[in-house]
Amino acid sequence: MHPRDTAWDGVRTPRRVCHSGPTVNFYFAEYAPDSHGVPLDDVSVREGEPADIAGCGRLAALREGGDPAVWAERLERVIGPDNLLFVATAGDRMVGYGRLSWLTPQADGGRRAPDGWYLSGVVVDPSARRQGVGRALTRARCAWVWGRKQTVYYVANAGNRASIDLHREIGFYEVTRDFAMPGVTFSGEAGGVLFAATESSQGEQVVELRMRSAG
Repeated sequence: MHPRDTAWDGVRTPRRVCHSGPTVNFYFAEYAPDSHGVPLDDVSVREGEPADIAGCGRLAALREGGDPAVWAERLERVIGPDNLLFVATAGDRMVGYGRLSWLTPQADGGRRAPDGWYLSGVVVDPSARRQGVGRALTRARCAWVWGRKQTVYYVANAGNRASIDLHREIGFYEVTRDFAMPGVTFSGEAGGVLFAATESSQGEQVVELRMRSAG
């Protein structure tokens, strides 16, 4: 049975590897912890539908360049029961999307990275950046996993402070820097960090984050 059919996880056969290709690129947002736009007050997040794929392709092309149809085709190929799509809208406008993937690093030869649900692939409309869209997408995906009484995972380059701080605010805590996931490499000398969050860890990291920022 698949994880969406039970309270806990199965894995579709054949299993998905963590990522295809030898390298995964992690794009850094500029680290500006005191810089915030005006939050969008009508942002909502829901599970994506096939009709959303074209809009996601448009957003990907806005950020990365290229043909929106090509991006949409790539996304359509990977979305499925173990690679879920969530979309953020403001009114009738799509302003971002993110993925939630069931990965099997342990089963696929990784080290010290558990099999489970991992956050991946957030893209926000450039006109809506720093307005709470990424945070809303992250909270919604976490809530989906926590609703199934499970832990959600996230990996980041240790130098990506903007992303790390956002996730700490939501309750992610560092698990280890000594891990390996098949197909995933990190640029720079800092390497990667594996984080986890449970429903009970929400808010526990905020005090630590504020103390580090004050220092």
